[in-house]
Amino acid sequence: WESRGNRAAAIEQAAAFSASMHEATMAGLTGMMVTGTVAQRAVFLDQLRELNAIRDLRVLRAEAVSKVFGPGSAAGQAAPDELEKQVLASGKEVVRVERDAKGEVLRAVRPTLALKSYLGKDCLTCHVVPEGTVLGVVSMKMSLEATNQALADMRAQSLIAALVTCI
Repeated sequence: WESRGNRAAAIEQAAAFSASMHEATMAGLTGMMVTGTVAQRAVFLDQLRELNAIRDLRVLRAEAVSKVFGPGSAAGQAAPDELEKQVLASGKEVVRVERDAKGEVLRAVRPTLALKSYLGKDCLTCHVVPEGTVLGVVSMKMSLEATNQALADMRAQSLIAALVTCI
């Protein structure tokens, strides 16, 4: 029971961190757009991918952005997978635990919407679309390896403490 509660809390914390990383990614890209350095976005995104907790990070443009600003760089604009297509179409985030070839991850795909006030900026100034239009998604996988190891260590310590108490 304790282990399940701790795991749920750890996954909630990872989800909150992924939301912060979504905002940090969009704040960085927005700053680059405002300063005219957005052509260097690959360098910025590569740096984010190097963070220990992030296993993968993709920023995908929605049709509303591609129509006006083009499809983006070929390297940064790989075809969206099914989950990313779902979020691009619905504008609703999806956050879930998945397993890939390297282990368990928190998969977070969050939309970026055109809003009058987003991170202190009016998206509608540059993106001439109705408010609430999906501009793109930030798709990331966050490793849960450290979380799972910490939970396994805590479970082992609890079992040892219970055993000692019983003896």
